[in-house]
Amino acid sequence: MRSLEFGGQQPQPAYTPTTGRLRNPWPGTRLLDFGPQFDAGILTVMPPVVSAPYKVYVPKTDSDGNDIGGIRTPDVAVPLATYTGWALRAEKEPQNADGCDASGQKLPFAATKFARLAAGDPRPSLAERYKDHATYVRLVTEAARRLQRERLLVEPDAEAYITAAETAAVP
Repeated sequence: MRSLEFGGQQPQPAYTPTTGRLRNPWPGTRLLDFGPQFDAGILTVMPPVVSAPYKVYVPKTDSDGNDIGGIRTPDVAVPLATYTGWALRAEKEPQNADGCDASGQKLPFAATKFARLAAGDPRPSLAERYKDHATYVRLVTEAARRLQRERLLVEPDAEAYITAAETAAVP
């Protein structure tokens, strides 16, 4: 990271993920080598050479399924859903699940405790998290302003988070 972005200071260690916080959901991932002209769209090696398996890591998560490491933006610090930067393709056999490692996903929280229990979702519902709309807006505002003070969020972005919270359909 450029020191200019942090006013000559290095980011706090909490914002720098370590391998101790990561896990490997796809133990059998392999590379396919289609030859030296692959980037130009020309396949010169058919069938491709298959590499030995390599490890793919994704961050460990909190009880909501959101990443623990890194900068917790207001939509992760005051979540309406679980957000991931990766996904697994559904398979009948879980061991055959293929990684969609560049395709993130958003898994919204249920609106009410009743809906959460009916769906078998262990994550608290929106109504259980935020007693009313004003509470949600206050928490988002606090999260945005905290990142501003830490020089990790600029004013227009903080205002965008707050405006989105004010218009969100949250209890």
